Amino acid sequence: MKPLIKLITFLLLSLSLFLISCLKEDKIDLEPIDEEFRIYSDKNYPSIPSHEIAISNQRFLGGANANDDNNGSKDAPWATFDKALQELAASSTWYCLNIASDITVNSFIDTKFYGPGPGKPSQFAYIRSAPSLSTPAKLTLNARVEIDGQENWLWYGFEMTGSEGINLGEDTPTNHHTIRNVVGKMTGSGGDNHGFFQALNYNSDYFGIFNCNFTGPGVISDGVHGNTAAIIAFRVTHMRIENNVITNAPRPLYYKHSNQSINGPADIHIKYNYQPETSTGESCFFAGKAEGGVFEITNNIFSSDVEISNGGGSEQPDGHFISHNTFLSDLKIQNGNDPVINATIENNVILGNLELLRYKTNTNTNTSNYQLLGGNIYYQSEEYTLAQWKVNSVPDNQDLNSIAGFPRFLDPIINPKSYELQMNSPGKGAASNGQDIGARTDYVGNKF
Repeated sequence: MKPLIKLITFLLLSLSLFLISCLKEDKIDLEPIDEEFRIYSDKNYPSIPSHEIAISNQRFLGGANANDDNNGSKDAPWATFDKALQELAASSTWYCLNIASDITVNSFIDTKFYGPGPGKPSQFAYIRSAPSLSTPAKLTLNARVEIDGQENWLWYGFEMTGSEGINLGEDTPTNHHTIRNVVGKMTGSGGDNHGFFQALNYNSDYFGIFNCNFTGPGVISDGVHGNTAAIIAFRVTHMRIENNVITNAPRPLYYKHSNQSINGPADIHIKYNYQPETSTGESCFFAGKAEGGVFEITNNIFSSDVEISNGGGSEQPDGHFISHNTFLSDLKIQNGNDPVINATIENNVILGNLELLRYKTNTNTNTSNYQLLGGNIYYQSEEYTLAQWKVNSVPDNQDLNSIAGFPRFLDPIINPKSYELQMNSPGKGAASNGQDIGARTDYVGNKF
């Protein structure tokens, strides 16, 4: 038996050395097997508490016997959202507000003078639909709510409707607000810089929206204001917008103006979102510089045009990434007040056209490659086929590995997974990392 044991040992050792050699010489990129996808969370964007919250740390809004003269206990809940917010902002002990029934807001609410609230980095204040409800509580906003001066809040699991939204940080710092698993359907005609949640004026840094489903009130042709959005953020330095479904607004997702350097380098991530087009006239719009740091738009599926303006930022030569998205219409890299510069645009499916500083005279400094392009490329005043652009590109050697053609998605198109590439797609395995060009569809959209 000893010679047989020696032979088996020799063969196993040889096989191990061969595999190690392959990994070193050929640099095989091994992906994790059966890795479970998890929606992002960390200390700045916390997930919902996994432990049971002590009843002493909870108060209740709505339900039987609701009255603003009550103490907010389960058996004596408050009646109005304004009263509940006043009490939460004044609290230094309890931190969990349960919405125990449908609530309507008919008068403007501003929390600026209500107090700082109990939220702190180690324990966010927590506003949620009461876990005992069989269907989530619905918050109807017929008047705007301004959360102003209260930090470290987590919003979770309720529904929203009505013609107004929740503004964060109108006048004072209102940082660290995370919104998770909220479903909204807006009514009315919208308004200028109007959305379900709006982060404002440098004051709402660390703004995160995850796994929400927001449907706007329509588009301009429906009489809706052109700056109506589902999610809108001004001048935010740290932001994560991930795994949301957003649709039926002139600007389903709207980021504008430059971040403030005093808050540090930009750390902005727009990932795994799905924008199905409900109405013709929708267009996601990113119109703000992100000075320094990272601004990434990756692994999203956009059914409508996407416009990016002022997005490069003169201080971030390596930080602006537009990669592994599936654009079902045009991708427009615009000029705005300043041109988008130094962005890396790669591994995207672009079913329509790619516009680079179209109608302007600025020189392109962005890098584009490994696209699957269904349309043409427009640079300044010129139109190019992909073949022509490879020869005449500015800078030189752009899109040398890009492919002209139709992506060939799975049929029928019913959800994000439907936009996975078929085996005979020209973009299959053709990305710079050997994966498929376009979004990783099994990660996109709501996950429950």
